[in-house]
Amino acid sequence: MKNRLLALMLSCLVLPNVAMAVQEAQCPTLQAEHLKAQYQVTNGKGQQWQMTLIRNGQDFIIQRDGSTFEEWSSNGEYVRYFPAEKRSVTYRKGDLRALNIQHDRDQLYHVVSPALPTHMTKTQSKQEACFATQGFEGKVNGLESELVWIDAIGLPAEFILGQSQPNLAYKLVGVEPFNSDAFVVLTQDYQDIDFADVGDSESDPFIAKMINQGFIEHGGSGFYNSEGQSIEAQGGHGSHSH
Repeated sequence: MKNRLLALMLSCLVLPNVAMAVQEAQCPTLQAEHLKAQYQVTNGKGQQWQMTLIRNGQDFIIQRDGSTFEEWSSNGEYVRYFPAEKRSVTYRKGDLRALNIQHDRDQLYHVVSPALPTHMTKTQSKQEACFATQGFEGKVNGLESELVWIDAIGLPAEFILGQSQPNLAYKLVGVEPFNSDAFVVLTQDYQDIDFADVGDSESDPFIAKMINQGFIEHGGSGFYNSEGQSIEAQGGHGSHSH
């Protein structure tokens, strides 16, 4: 993304009219509450994966692989979707409390905690081709870290946890408008089951498979923090946040 933005910025110096037309074509009008943002995530072992965040008002979807995605609703419910099977499992607020599942909704909605900048020192502000960004640096979880924040959409352009030896890095690779109708289509025609009914449905092949693989009841809770780490039932990493 940085290379593309740099190229656009340099072209503005040479061919301003052409550059402006290209910029307008590649910089759609975005609303912070209706967008799709794609990130490249790298952990401390050098492993990489793609993460997609889709916002629809205060509801949002997070997808980290092709086999499943999760929706967090403004009413406090959490739904885990399995596209291949067209099945889903809904966790009510009471289920989350019973499982002692804790999450930082603001952190999930903004990829990193929106409070991070208040605990960091401002560095360089830039007017990129599509966004104004503000840089920050400082300690996060005891590690010297770097954040490049896009205030207009409430998302990081880049976040590096641990500058000298990164433990985790997010890099925005694409963002585009995403309307409510498209959001609804993503979750249409799924056969849903309440988590509270899972124990009575183990004869269902899908439920049996998901339990066996640790998606629903055993092992991983089916919840992940913004680092992509499984949030275990009974606490575990559930209270961890940046």
